Amino acid sequence: MANGNFRVIIVGGGPVGLTMANTLAKAGVDFVVLESRPAVAEDQGASLVLGPQSMRVLAQIGILDRLQRIGAEILETRFNNATDGRVYKKMPARELAISNYGCATYMFNRAHLVQAIYDGLSEFDKPRVLTNKKVTDILADDSGVSVLCADGTKYDGSIVIGADGVHSVVRKRMRSLALKASPTADVDGEEPFVSEYKTAWFSFPLQGDAKGGGPGWAWWCQSKDHSAQYLIGVDRAWLFVYERLPAPTRESPRYTEMDFIAFMEKWGDLYVCDNMQVKDVFPQRYHGGMTILQEGVLKRWAWGRMVLVGDAAHKFTPNQGLGYQEGLSDAIVLANQLYHVLRTPLENGQAEKAQTKSDPGLEALSGAFERYQNARIKRAQANCKLSATTTKLTAWRNGLYWFFDWWARPLFPRWLDVWMGNYVFRERTSNGPVLDFVEGEEPFPAGKFPWKYPIPNRNRPVITKEAEGSSQAPFWKILRVFFLLMVVLMVFSGRYRGY
Repeated sequence: MANGNFRVIIVGGGPVGLTMANTLAKAGVDFVVLESRPAVAEDQGASLVLGPQSMRVLAQIGILDRLQRIGAEILETRFNNATDGRVYKKMPARELAISNYGCATYMFNRAHLVQAIYDGLSEFDKPRVLTNKKVTDILADDSGVSVLCADGTKYDGSIVIGADGVHSVVRKRMRSLALKASPTADVDGEEPFVSEYKTAWFSFPLQGDAKGGGPGWAWWCQSKDHSAQYLIGVDRAWLFVYERLPAPTRESPRYTEMDFIAFMEKWGDLYVCDNMQVKDVFPQRYHGGMTILQEGVLKRWAWGRMVLVGDAAHKFTPNQGLGYQEGLSDAIVLANQLYHVLRTPLENGQAEKAQTKSDPGLEALSGAFERYQNARIKRAQANCKLSATTTKLTAWRNGLYWFFDWWARPLFPRWLDVWMGNYVFRERTSNGPVLDFVEGEEPFPAGKFPWKYPIPNRNRPVITKEAEGSSQAPFWKILRVFFLLMVVLMVFSGRYRGY
């Protein structure tokens, strides 16, 4: 399996896999991408969100201008009761993001974003992305890997990166090989993720300013054990409806078109903004789908010459839009580790040669994979908890969540909303990783909060500052702070609605 040059085989050509390809191209590392679908950017997915930290690192890849042309800045977020449409909270999303970080948060059509990431590759590198390549098996030993596809082709390389999503073939094969090598190995289960909610979504034509606003508006529609999100993009809108399952499960049912239609008809009366319901736009849909929402973070992201990124390693509920963004961070951190482990230090130890080693060996690669996981796992765990809490909060999982969201939060003054937002998101945003081997200028004006990791520039002094706040601070701790205070206010004001 071994060959003379170090070569990476990326399984999965979605947004995370293509981002991984771009980072390896920047590092000068040979790669091939194996994508099972017939085209790179099929217009079948939903929306994706990129925060300032993600826009910043994609600027290093060289696609910022393209992203700003095809994406919609999130201007305002509104919260409404999904039962009757009443609006009870408004948040100036763009204003706060630009003030804090110098850049807004953007929403994208998934197909357009995938195409933009693919177009970031050079004309030399694009032919390395192969479609109609369904992986059926992976062979691995101490010297290399071989990936077998359904069409009979085989690809030899040095390592495999599994960017093949929640139903990852690489993850399953990695597990089986680890158990074959050591039957008592501490591995993740065959079905490592748990689901407590399911969602159905569809895209549809823009409805005009009178029906939820123009491009960049986002609606969060809350109710008991179900909720919805209405996102308005540049050329279309998206609607997501969430429903709590009867009980948590590790099963992964595949829903049919009839299941999808029945689900949306069931929730047709839900208000997705103040004056529009699901049934008003469902007949106009372009396309959509339905899926169970799996959650969890693996305890083991690598074995031997195989390593996982994105949904293959960790899966979040989508309310916070963190799925691709965390996969993007995986790709950046893993690329940094591979870049440095493949470089040959000069004798004085002060610099590195430009060329890569043919292969640093299994021990060196295992160390790089371990450093990658250690750098990423705590943040992934924290963001998995944040996403799960958001899903439960918006679907009013219990009386405390209902009380906070529907009764208490509308009373919060602006300064308290801003403080809470900064407490939850400041560290997550400011500590976003960058490619530490790609020099350049900061793409955005300085905001209120500094970046922990400046973009490398040998002509600029390096000053890093850890952002305040903790990604480990779960959101429910904030709820505790206000609970007793809100009870007192409720009693004295008489503003109580039966739950």
